[in-house]
Amino acid sequence: MRAVALFVISTALVVGSGVAFGYATHHLGKHQVTDDASVVAPPTGPLSDATDDPSATTNSAPGGKPSVPASPRPSLPKATGPGKVTELKVASSDDDWPSRPVFVYRPAVPANVVLPVVYLLHGVPGEPDRIMDAVKAVLDKAFTSGGEQPFIVAAPTGEGTAHNDTEWADAVDGKDMVETYMIKDVIPAVEGKTPRPAGMRAIVGFSMGGYGAANLTLRHPDLFDQFASMAGYFRVDDPDGMFGSDSKIEAANTPDDMVQKAAGKRVLLLEDQQDPDPLIQGEASEFAKRLDDCNCGVDLSWHLEPGGHTYDFVTDSFPKVITFLNQGFTAPAGTTPSAAG
Repeated sequence: MRAVALFVISTALVVGSGVAFGYATHHLGKHQVTDDASVVAPPTGPLSDATDDPSATTNSAPGGKPSVPASPRPSLPKATGPGKVTELKVASSDDDWPSRPVFVYRPAVPANVVLPVVYLLHGVPGEPDRIMDAVKAVLDKAFTSGGEQPFIVAAPTGEGTAHNDTEWADAVDGKDMVETYMIKDVIPAVEGKTPRPAGMRAIVGFSMGGYGAANLTLRHPDLFDQFASMAGYFRVDDPDGMFGSDSKIEAANTPDDMVQKAAGKRVLLLEDQQDPDPLIQGEASEFAKRLDDCNCGVDLSWHLEPGGHTYDFVTDSFPKVITFLNQGFTAPAGTTPSAAG
C-alpha cells in the first residue's frame, strides 16, 4: 500500500507457531526455502506427459482447451503432514531481472494427483516468500485435518525494476511487463505438463495483490473461474506511472468498470475493519454492489473482518479463502484420488 509499508518481523514460519507482521520499512531479506531452485524458460510448443512437478518446464500457454472436460471435484485424501514450499525461478524477459522467484506450496498428498492451483499475489512493498509465510501453517492445518480438500499455492514476484508499484500490470513504457510475465511465464511454469482448466485455477491477492487478482481475472476471464481479494481495491491507483496516465489503458485496468466480465465467476471480497488507508476503506462493499447490480450471475461473498492492514489479517482470513475456493473447484472428468494423471 501507498501510505503504509508492510514488514515481516520474523524470517520464517514454523508450522504451529505464529508470525508477527506489522508496519515498518520494506525488508529485503532473502527467504531460504530449498537449495534446488531451477530456472524455467517460457513455453515454446505443444506438450504431452502430465506432471505436477513445479520445477518441470512446460510448453503450453494457459487458457487453451483442457484435454478433458471439467466435472465436480473428487474427494481426495487428507494430507499426511506439512506441505513443502519450493523456490522456483521462472525466466522473464526483463534484462535487469532475467529470472524471478515463485514460491510453490504443494500439500503432502500423492504426487500423481492433479490438484487445483491458486496464485497468491503480494502487495507493495511486499515479497512472495512473505505472503507464503503468512498462509503456510493455515494450509497445513486445513489439509492435514481432512476438513478441506488440498490444492497447490504459488506465490509469484510482482515487484518491478523500473516501477516499484507495478499493480501486477504491464507498464506502458515496456520496462515492467508483470501481467505478461504472470500469464505467459508463471502459469505454464507452475502447472508444468498438466495445464489446468479455469475451474481448477484461482487467483488470490492482498492489498495491491487484491487489485491484481480482480484485474487479472477480469482481463483474462478464460483463465480463472474464481478470485479472492483481501483488503484490495478496484480502481486505478498508479503512483509509479505503470499506465502512463493514459485514460484508455486505465479504463482497461479498472475492475469497477469491468464487472460484466465477472459473469459466472465466484468472487470473495474481504475487507479489514481497521484499515487506515482511504484507498481500501469501503472498497469491498462498493465493488460487491457493482457486481450485484450487474445481474450477470456472479457467485459473490463479501465480509468485513476484524483486523488492520497487516499480514496478520491475511493469516486470520485465509481459512475463509480456503473454504470458499474449495466450494468452487472442479476436476478433470474421470479422475480419482489414486489416479489423477
